[in-house]
Amino acid sequence: MYNDKIEIESPYGHITISYGRHDKHRVRVLDIDGGMESATYIEEELQNELLFEYMYLFDLMFDENYLEDRQINDVLLIGGGVFHYPKYFLAHHQGNIDVVEINKVLYDISNKYFYLEETINKFDKNKNRFHCYFENGRDYIKRNKKKYDAILNDVFIGENLVLELHSLEAIKRIKESLNPQGIYITNIIGSLSGKYSQNIKNVIKTLKQCFKYIYVFKAQEKNEHQKRQNLIVVAVDQEVHFNIVSYHNINQKRYHQGMIDHVDDIDYTNGRILRDKNLL
Repeated sequence: MYNDKIEIESPYGHITISYGRHDKHRVRVLDIDGGMESATYIEEELQNELLFEYMYLFDLMFDENYLEDRQINDVLLIGGGVFHYPKYFLAHHQGNIDVVEINKVLYDISNKYFYLEETINKFDKNKNRFHCYFENGRDYIKRNKKKYDAILNDVFIGENLVLELHSLEAIKRIKESLNPQGIYITNIIGSLSGKYSQNIKNVIKTLKQCFKYIYVFKAQEKNEHQKRQNLIVVAVDQEVHFNIVSYHNINQKRYHQGMIDHVDDIDYTNGRILRDKNLL
């Protein structure tokens, strides 16, 4: 059973589901057009745990130094994939999560092969914590009237930025969709310095037009700044000294000097403000 490969056509690419191992655990992996999109543990007790280190940093919205007297009640995730983080969120946190995913086929696959339905039935019995909208992320934020405490962006075409969700026009819409003092977190693939750093420079320069403070985290603290990797960018309107209490529960209550880089430590002088006039 676990050696079989499943092939599925979708409007947004050819999907392959295969099997492998991660840290000695069996996993089910989903690829789109040959690139890995997501995965899940197969063992029941691990099905709602995260495989990907960068997703732990989405939990920066729960950092005690950011929260203070706030609560995270309503979260928006743009880019559901096979709903890896939403499953984790439902199982480990209180509050509600809305997900925007353009490819409805992935939702059906997630229910059948990636345990989404089981997670919803267990942690959202009243069907009021999790909602999914099958549309383009840009269209959703353009029409959205709801206010969120946190907005997460995890949308890619391969490893490339989706410009329409990182443009100045899009960031303005995202900021308008946040409650006062809300937090925006986005996943960028690139490097902090060197030849793969242009993406992060452009994103920072654009975000600074709308938010007062920008922070950048490497998903893996040991990675060199020049290495192409997952970078988690946090945009807020107040200075925060993150404790990163949720990061693998390692060194709780400690500020990770090696992991966090304030935007002032990044030379983004040759960055450019991203624009997408089609959003208006």
